[in-house]
Parts: sequence; C-alpha cells; structure tokens
Amino acid sequence: MQKQSNIEALKKKGVLSAAATKSLEKSGGISKRKSKPMFVFETVEGKDVIPMLYMRNGKGLTLKKEGIKFLAEHEKLVKKFATIKNNKEK
Repeated sequence: MQKQSNIEALKKKGVLSAAATKSLEKSGGISKRKSKPMFVFETVEGKDVIPMLYMRNGKGLTLKKEGIKFLAEHEKLVKKFATIKNNKEK
C-alpha cells in the first residue's frame, strides 16, 4: 500500500503514468485518508478537548434499537454544542 503523496511524487518525476495510477487506485494499492469532521469543546484554559463515546466490550456485536437511538442522540448533541475543528490531511 502506497501513500497518496508518494504516488504524486512519482507522477511528477515521470516514473508513474496516469494509467498505472488509475490501476493502483482501482486495486486498492493507494491508501487514502478517511476522516470525519473533528468536533471539539474549548476549555477555560483555551485547550481543545474531543468528546468521545465508545461501547466497552462491544466489538463485533450489533446494538439493539435503543443503543442505535442513543448513539444518534449523542451525535446530535455533539453537533449542536461542539465546534468543528479544521482537520486538514497531513
């Protein structure tokens, strides 16, 4: 798996063609950063804190309707009260 920045560098140098790049993208050979907006609360001291919620011992399990509803309500509250931090790709 290659980083997108490495692929761009190879394309600039002329080592990698556009067709080869497309082939790598199609086969999943290029990693792409997937990120959701980062919500933060600012503390009195001026630091950003990230609200998090996780379900302990829930890996690989499916939630009932109540659990799904709870997570949706939590997400609404975070979006309502927190601010979005500009998280650009590195």
